[in-house]
Amino acid sequence: MSGVSFHRLYTPYARLQLDYDDVTVDISQNPNEWGDLPFEQYDCVVFNRWLGKLQYNILPILAKKKIPFICDNDDYWVLPRYNPAYQFYRAYLKNSVKDAVYYADAVQVTTPQLFERAAEINKNVHIIPNCIDPIQRQWTATAEHPPTIGWLGGISHLEDLKLLSGQIKPICEKYGYRFLMCGFHENVRIWHEMEKAITGENRKNRPSWFETREGTRADIYGIYYAEMDIALAPLTKSKFNRYKSELKILEAAAYKLPIVCSAVEPYTNHRSNLGVFFVTNNDWTTPLTKLIESGKSNEIGEINYNYCNEHHNIKAVNQKRYELLKSICK
Repeated sequence: MSGVSFHRLYTPYARLQLDYDDVTVDISQNPNEWGDLPFEQYDCVVFNRWLGKLQYNILPILAKKKIPFICDNDDYWVLPRYNPAYQFYRAYLKNSVKDAVYYADAVQVTTPQLFERAAEINKNVHIIPNCIDPIQRQWTATAEHPPTIGWLGGISHLEDLKLLSGQIKPICEKYGYRFLMCGFHENVRIWHEMEKAITGENRKNRPSWFETREGTRADIYGIYYAEMDIALAPLTKSKFNRYKSELKILEAAAYKLPIVCSAVEPYTNHRSNLGVFFVTNNDWTTPLTKLIESGKSNEIGEINYNYCNEHHNIKAVNQKRYELLKSICK
């Protein structure tokens, strides 16, 4: 399943079923079968963004059977041109997502910023923040490793990684740190462009301080944080990025890591989180140097963990999900 489905559907609703005796969850990941599901068996249907190519067949079925549905959104439905999925979203998803939001009995979003956009279309919008479920194995791994600065992400982050250009090499060489890029795919050209944004070199001249980890499944990728001491989250300032979530901060917090982030929304929602260092004027050198020379990365990472455990606690956030379900289910 995708990372979005994992964090917004599978993880929270599996945990709901575990923690609430009156909640039973069925999951389907095959859009081709959605038109034939026995919807009358369910009190509510929940999906992320849209219902696939059968959406306009399914919505009338739900209306006829008077089955409420919740549309969950984790980012904005209008993509920038540089995003690899731009053409697909423009052709198929943009209007479908807006229609799903419009007709939904309730809408779930991740941040106050995305709430603003969804509330323009639907009046019953609820902020349900992202959470990490600490009982999942991928958040409890251990690994011996050299001092490491790490980044983990997907294929759409080339422009974000360009923010780091020329600033990682001096830090790694001066302090003896490794840089770990996670999510890598050796046979995909754009990943080598992303590598060059960090190293300034072609892959044939890959420096000794740079390593990669292969992209993997959504229920496994978190283990890569066990190899890091400091996490990075570069993000360009844009209309689309403003409506993303702070998931990278939560992932780092699960491993009690400090994280250095671009000082842009949505990361600035964590201004009061002292486990997060913010980058201004695209100067990554200063906060990284300060963090490394302080010798307190473990303590700062603990602060990040405690903050996220308080404000993004899955049991507390799932209480909101439960109350929403109770309010719309007959």
